[in-house]
Amino acid sequence: MMVDACGKQCFTAGVDITVGQAKAALGIKTDAELARLLGVSKQAISNLGGDDSALPDGRQWQLRAMRPDLFPAPEAKAVNRAA
Repeated sequence: MMVDACGKQCFTAGVDITVGQAKAALGIKTDAELARLLGVSKQAISNLGGDDSALPDGRQWQLRAMRPDLFPAPEAKAVNRAA
């Protein structure tokens, strides 16, 4: 996680977003608040295993779509194709 020019926390693209990092970047404190934001049950977040656990890929992309200012999409890697 880094701090942008405005002093807000934002997430480094290309790295898994953990539950704790998502909550910190969004300024929320509980699993229930994160669950509400993502439209899932509190248990869906709690069952991931705590703040150090990575969110499922689909939820990471959901956060990136909802808040690209905090969770930028990873940069596409160039593919070298032989002719």
